[in-house]
Amino acid sequence: MISVLKRFYNTGRLITTVSLLTLFSASLPLSAFAQEGERAPSRRSDPQSEQQAKPPETPPAEKTAAPDYQEQKEGIVTLASLAPESQDPSSSGQTGQNPITQPLQLSPEVTRQRVGITEGKQRLITLQDAITLALQNNLDIEQLRQGVQIANHNLFASQGVYDIFSGATVNYRSQTFPVTSIFQGGDANASLNQKVFTYNFTTQQEVERTGGLWQVDFNNTRITTSSTASTLPTQFNPTLTFSFTQPLMRNFSIDQNRRQIQIAKRSLDLSDSQFRQQVIDIINSVQRAYWDLVFAIRNEKIARETVELTRTQLSNNQKMVEAGTLAPIELRSTEAALESRKGDVILALQGITTAENVLKGLLIKEASDDLWDSEITPTQDPQYGLPTLELKEASMVALQNRPELEQMRLQIEQKQIDIKFFENQTKPQVDFIGFYTNTGVAGTPSTLLTGGGGVDQFTVDLVNSLNQARGALGLNPFALPEPTPPRELGANVPDRFTGGYFQSLKNLFSQDFRTYQFGVNISLPWRNRTAQGNLGRTLAESRQLDARQRQLVQSIQIDVRNALQAVEATRQRFEAARANAIAAKAQLTGAEEMFRAGLGSNFLVLERQNDLAIAQGNEVRALTDYNKALADLQRVTGMTLTGNNIKVTALSNDGK
Repeated sequence: MISVLKRFYNTGRLITTVSLLTLFSASLPLSAFAQEGERAPSRRSDPQSEQQAKPPETPPAEKTAAPDYQEQKEGIVTLASLAPESQDPSSSGQTGQNPITQPLQLSPEVTRQRVGITEGKQRLITLQDAITLALQNNLDIEQLRQGVQIANHNLFASQGVYDIFSGATVNYRSQTFPVTSIFQGGDANASLNQKVFTYNFTTQQEVERTGGLWQVDFNNTRITTSSTASTLPTQFNPTLTFSFTQPLMRNFSIDQNRRQIQIAKRSLDLSDSQFRQQVIDIINSVQRAYWDLVFAIRNEKIARETVELTRTQLSNNQKMVEAGTLAPIELRSTEAALESRKGDVILALQGITTAENVLKGLLIKEASDDLWDSEITPTQDPQYGLPTLELKEASMVALQNRPELEQMRLQIEQKQIDIKFFENQTKPQVDFIGFYTNTGVAGTPSTLLTGGGGVDQFTVDLVNSLNQARGALGLNPFALPEPTPPRELGANVPDRFTGGYFQSLKNLFSQDFRTYQFGVNISLPWRNRTAQGNLGRTLAESRQLDARQRQLVQSIQIDVRNALQAVEATRQRFEAARANAIAAKAQLTGAEEMFRAGLGSNFLVLERQNDLAIAQGNEVRALTDYNKALADLQRVTGMTLTGNNIKVTALSNDGK
């Protein structure tokens, strides 16, 4: 009996019945245990020796006081705390009823209702469906997808520096200013009026391959003047200029613009790699959550099967008690075991809810999604015995496919671009500069009439002014020729300059009036500490990245080794757990047969039921852990996407 008590205490089950058995064994008639002693002589002593060792019979007063022991002592919960409150221990003792032999008030059956789940609303889902939903709806993936879009737009914007830029300037200006010189051709009010209409056009572009800059300027001016000294009062002056600047040393092979574009390209690739890494992590999380839910559902099923086994045992025990072949105390132990296993079902239901909510958090984007109220039922069974890679092969695959290594490579390439740029900035600035300009002119000749002698009126006025000055100095005046028939002043303007705007363009493209120039600009800093300091810092950062890369390679190799070991360990665990479950099933069958034959005990049957439930749970846990280990192996080798036939892209077909 003492060994039985210890076993109950160590297992943490049926402690209430055992405690009461210890406390009230003196007050029970031996006939209540006689039949059990005959069925299990190995656990009972000889009835005759027990009769001889029986203590003197307790007086009636002490018997009636026995129920006072039904209280909590040393952490032991007695049956009085579990019995219905309407039962009075003292009254039951007075009527001759013993509380140990009274049936427990069993709790109601555990339903399948769970918080937040609409009854009957079910969603069947495979692992592939779960992965697809996660890739479509997961908020972390959505954020990284937008990050790739941002990097793509940044690259597109940085390339805009090499776009062709065109501009235009159009303005009109009217001027009236005083005339203080006879050569300005002022009117009678000593003033001159000039109207200028300007329309200029310019186009320029930086050359991406060489870092040069070309520019074309097409300037046009229409001038109308009231000056009598102008032979073309209305004049068109178009000019066409082409200029080019080309660095020869600094900024020749690389400059700030090309540096930014190359870094932006690597940043886009880096964002895409980070996006794929996040996709891999999400898929791995979905796989693990899916198998956790599979385990939780099967664990709840095992718990309910154990309840049914215990309920069947209780029903059989009741029949045996009625037949007088089993002590009534065995019913209490079976009832306690039944209640305990109902508690296991409740915990298993909580485990389903927890695992289901983890999976839903990966699959659902909106809080109003209908999936929140649905019961997720996995339709895919965990697999076993799948082939895996050898250590050497797995390490090679991981070093080729891991996104972290690709990201490190891109960061090193970005740093190499910086090194090339800062090395170039340490060179002197030497630029070739050249330009070529054409000029055209045309206009409408003046309609002023000339004076005598074929001399125009302006010349006449000029000579008269000079004669006045000479007379004041006592000098002889200039003589003017005799008047001749008047003629137009335009007769003195060459025909090629007579005309409108199109004539001026013709003169422009004839290239008769051209100007060209070329040369070199040199800028040489005496020390150039800025470029040298930037170069030194970049070289140190490059060496730092190299050390981090070697550390990452080592970490990946460790991950591969651990993942392969986890796969092998979970496989062996499953095989052992499966064998254990088979053995536990056989043990339970044997214990039930021995009990029905009167050679075993009810306690042993309950223990075997508990052992079977634990063994079955361990088997399911080992199998789901094996599938989770396979998912982890896919992740550490970078084979998650190919292993699940998934192709992802963060950009649309048009690159936006």
